[in-house]
Amino acid sequence: MELGPGLTQLGLEQRLADAPAGAQVRGLFFKLAEQALQEGSPDLLVVWRTLVGARSRWPFSMYPLRDFIREQAVAAVLLDHADPGGALFRMWRVTPRLSPLIRAEAFMRYLTKQEPQRALAWLSANRRMMCDHGEWRFEPTGPRGGILHFVDEYVWLEHAQLGGLTGTLDRCGVSPSISIELDGPYSGRLVASW
Repeated sequence: MELGPGLTQLGLEQRLADAPAGAQVRGLFFKLAEQALQEGSPDLLVVWRTLVGARSRWPFSMYPLRDFIREQAVAAVLLDHADPGGALFRMWRVTPRLSPLIRAEAFMRYLTKQEPQRALAWLSANRRMMCDHGEWRFEPTGPRGGILHFVDEYVWLEHAQLGGLTGTLDRCGVSPSISIELDGPYSGRLVASW
């Protein structure tokens, strides 16, 4: 399989160049690609590990953002070379079940009581627990809606972050409708209602 067109579609080269050299992501999130490949095709998991040099990471340690972006992109292309953005969306939609070790999904239910606005406010307020770059800000727009603002977010807003927000709202027991407004490749808003 030729990876080039899919990686170009995701703008990987430019994204890697633009991501701050010292930016880091919590090791837990590196599991997204591995889990998606394991569920999709264990054979692809071996190919992916070879291509990106993937290795085990401690869930609570921080690792380079550029490695994370590259691993995510290659996994997405392997999973769906025609629509790698869709593969990113699907990978990120399951973020709340990332780690049985910390029981992330149960932890989020406990913190947020499955209240969508509470969940989004918690995520934006605790961003630094997940990574050390960029900014998220939650703005409620009424009892059944809100806007998640992103600044300097190098993980695909229109694919990965959209999938993560969709999964979070799904787990709050609501049926979300989400639109995206981009100010550039790394800044914009996800506008949600439920």
